[in-house]
Amino acid sequence: MNGWRRFERQGDALAYWEIRQDGIRCFLRWGSDRTSRKASTSVLDDEEQARRHAARKIADRLRKGFTETSPLRDEAEADAGTPVLDVVRASAGPHAAPPRFLPVDGFDQVHSRVHAPGHPRGFHEYYVLRDRGRGAVRFTVRAGSHETGAIRGFLEFLCSRRDLAFDGRSHHKVRLPGPVGPFSHALFCSPALGRADAAHPAIAGRVATAFPVHDCEIGDDDPEVLVDARIHGHGALSYSDWGRPPQPVVDLRFDVEPSFYRRTRTFKVFRPDDLEKLMDLLPGATPVSWLEIRSFRGEIRRFEPATSPAFADVWPFLLG
Repeated sequence: MNGWRRFERQGDALAYWEIRQDGIRCFLRWGSDRTSRKASTSVLDDEEQARRHAARKIADRLRKGFTETSPLRDEAEADAGTPVLDVVRASAGPHAAPPRFLPVDGFDQVHSRVHAPGHPRGFHEYYVLRDRGRGAVRFTVRAGSHETGAIRGFLEFLCSRRDLAFDGRSHHKVRLPGPVGPFSHALFCSPALGRADAAHPAIAGRVATAFPVHDCEIGDDDPEVLVDARIHGHGALSYSDWGRPPQPVVDLRFDVEPSFYRRTRTFKVFRPDDLEKLMDLLPGATPVSWLEIRSFRGEIRRFEPATSPAFADVWPFLLG
């Protein structure tokens, strides 16, 4: 399923429902001629699961009386040749001043703007353009952690690799040639994974994301679904904060009873707070209870009630 498929049902209002599968993601849009459009995204473990998920969703709509119709104009296809920054400027609407992007001195085809200057929640947004401005790699930095030396160091690295996120892979974790602030690595995310264009459908597929990371924050062999969970899921990596302490990978599988956590036999992404709570529970759990932790290097440690260490003793293992 490459493009959008559209389904409609006529009642008191004309209801519509649209779906598009791209790799491991299923995108949904729905609404009616009387309500505004809503949207959601589901991320599956692999492409086959995503295809089955889309097929089930379509079958459910057909059972509810929807009929497939021709899709409407796709903004991304219609405006494929429009430069990225022109699309972003136009998105301000006819009654608002278009965002002002300024070229960054010393860097070719790099532009930036400041959101809410002087506000505690303000941030800087950068676009490293490619393909004559029709594509870009984007990153943001919170104002409170915006440091010129670190920004320039990252831009020097990024500008020589501005095509990397468009090579067909979902992501690349790359060691930096030298530290950028406190960071040792960078993560390049494809447009689908980075979701940098979520607010601008007309540039879907043309804007990737890159940002510096601590080595322990992204697994060396992470599949796309785990990287997605780390940067978009519950307790996501605060990658716009360039002054953050390390937020290491916390992959867990466990069966701890009694516990308010549902057991999981496959590794899933959790927060450090979840691990700390489970480790507090483990010493008093049933003798057959167990907990396994996987680090960013893929190393696994298993603990049982009789062998459970303190949470503080496990933290160095996660930091590497």
